[in-house]
Amino acid sequence: MRKWGYAAMGVALVAAVLGTPAAAATDRAGGGQQECRRAFDHAVWEDMDSYNKRDAARYRAIIHRDMVTVGRRGNLYIGYDANVNPVLEQFKVPYEYSMPWTVTHTVVEGCKMGFAILDAHYLEPSHGIDRHYTISLTLVREHGRWQVIKDTVTDVVP
Repeated sequence: MRKWGYAAMGVALVAAVLGTPAAAATDRAGGGQQECRRAFDHAVWEDMDSYNKRDAARYRAIIHRDMVTVGRRGNLYIGYDANVNPVLEQFKVPYEYSMPWTVTHTVVEGCKMGFAILDAHYLEPSHGIDRHYTISLTLVREHGRWQVIKDTVTDVVP
């Protein structure tokens, strides 16, 4: 279950206290913070859903050209090809895998940047694998669309 209430209240409280002119300008322009937030949430879903469905075209489209990933062992993948190509190779494996996930926290700032923290499990049933991760996705909005620019995968230690 997504925990929208806390993040939405936090963003609303910060906006109310700070009186952010950027948020007010966005609302006046008709874009609105809620619409921006929905688009951000959909982009996070698109990233994870395209991975789970092994949909190469959708996955490619959600990744920013300058993406950086910090892997679970601290390994770095810098740039579009370094991030996309290993995932596309994984899409070809002949066994079933999935990564069920839940968004636990999000922040969207000025309809230009946002991040989401996910609780996820990487599952390979045929190999008895269930790896528990915390995933941090940072997205930027350019040319009217959200894309993942940073992904950090951290092992959750039991």
